[in-house]
Amino acid sequence: MTTFHLNSLPKENRIQMIGEFYDMIDSLKDRNEVRLFIKSLLSADEIASLMRRIEIAVLLAGDFRYDQIIKFLKVGRDKISAVQKNLLQDDSGYKIIVKRLIENRKRRLKRIKNMEKSVREGSPIKKFSAANRVLPDLLDAVIEKFEDDKELENEALLFTPSRAPFKKYEKEYYGKK
Repeated sequence: MTTFHLNSLPKENRIQMIGEFYDMIDSLKDRNEVRLFIKSLLSADEIASLMRRIEIAVLLAGDFRYDQIIKFLKVGRDKISAVQKNLLQDDSGYKIIVKRLIENRKRRLKRIKNMEKSVREGSPIKKFSAANRVLPDLLDAVIEKFEDDKELENEALLFTPSRAPFKKYEKEYYGKK
């Protein structure tokens, strides 16, 4: 059985093939279509391998050292180095994904913390009119705007599907968890 190599195609055909691939991905309308496409295209192990590289990129962006990443993720120095090389490029797609992933994780962590706070306080649903909620909502927004985002960012770096292995290293890295 012969193996297909993109470089065996003439340059014009390679460019067309790659362009059509990007166009296919760009044409996906929502998360469900992306899920179906990726699920059809890649095996679970291939998806996990891609996500592992993204986890490495997130940790590198969070200034974790190679030895810490090796401990956390049980990956080799070569894999970390390959991701680091891509991160150093000006046009690194990792940078885009890492930034968005961390922002998504921070939003998710805020929602989780708000839900936990709500449960702890047993917050009954209060019947306030919209006018009575404007000032408290405004104050909440101002406080949230000025609260220290660094702790949440650090938490977001480690808020990953592979979180279990991180637990014992969080204290080592942050010194306070």
